[in-house]
Amino acid sequence: SCFPKLVRTRFVFSMSSDTTSTTGGGVPVEGQLADVPPPMPDSATLPRQPFRANLEVKNFSAPPPPGTGGGKSREINNSGMFYVDSNFMVQQKRMEDMKNAQPEKAQKLFQTYTQMVVMSAAGDINGILGLMASTGSGAPPAWFAVKMFQTGVLGMNLEVPRFMVKNGFDCRMGPLETILFDLVVANGKDSAAGEGKISKKERLMRDRKFVEAMVFLAVECELNVMSMRKGDYMSLMHLAAKDDLPQMVLCLIELGCDINAVAGDADDSTPLMMAEKGKGGRDGKSAVILRKRGAKSDWREGKRGGG
Repeated sequence: SCFPKLVRTRFVFSMSSDTTSTTGGGVPVEGQLADVPPPMPDSATLPRQPFRANLEVKNFSAPPPPGTGGGKSREINNSGMFYVDSNFMVQQKRMEDMKNAQPEKAQKLFQTYTQMVVMSAAGDINGILGLMASTGSGAPPAWFAVKMFQTGVLGMNLEVPRFMVKNGFDCRMGPLETILFDLVVANGKDSAAGEGKISKKERLMRDRKFVEAMVFLAVECELNVMSMRKGDYMSLMHLAAKDDLPQMVLCLIELGCDINAVAGDADDSTPLMMAEKGKGGRDGKSAVILRKRGAKSDWREGKRGGG
């Protein structure tokens, strides 16, 4: 089957464009496409970590049912080096106070924290720990910690984000509420930028990295994949279907996303409707996958159901 299978300790993906599935290795994709915007201005030239053929998901349990809020029950390691003991706005106020009272010290510290953000794109945990020790200030301020986490996740390098979560970072703080949607949008832009420039196998490998990041956010960070985007009430499934991202669509189905979610646009769009009107069209891979799973092109066709 070309569908991935979420099991207790492993996530299995399709490695080919047909119906053959494999968990074998692959050739690591080096660097980013030239016209894919990097997470940080100077991170495009940094080396990437080799891609792991199989994703190990520790202590996996079934996704929370719709409406439960996802990871609200996850315990935060409040003794970890990335634990933030105050809210984001308090942290921002402290940064402003330091800039006003000690501008030179603040500038030096902020330059160091900016280096940590760049190192996050390269997965350089040891470098980050060395810089943290040199500041004598413990964890970086929340704003920089958030940028480190975003840069790693959206740059498809999870070494630092995973280390941060294990050491007290709360990935559910306010500024990260859109990161699930940002990841799917980044996958779509990466796919569009690579058209005609990379091989089909390279495309699959890059898409798998985005899927790995989604699994990390949903399973390890326990973020709620059932959430809807503010404003248009698009779900993650709507966005993945619109850009014809079959690997992401399969991943979201396995994570429990509603294949018949109704958006808040003028058409009351379902994911299948978005797929048929989007990049892949009616015969695109995402549309085919959704129809096979029983998705409705129009929610009025019948009672809504999940995949």
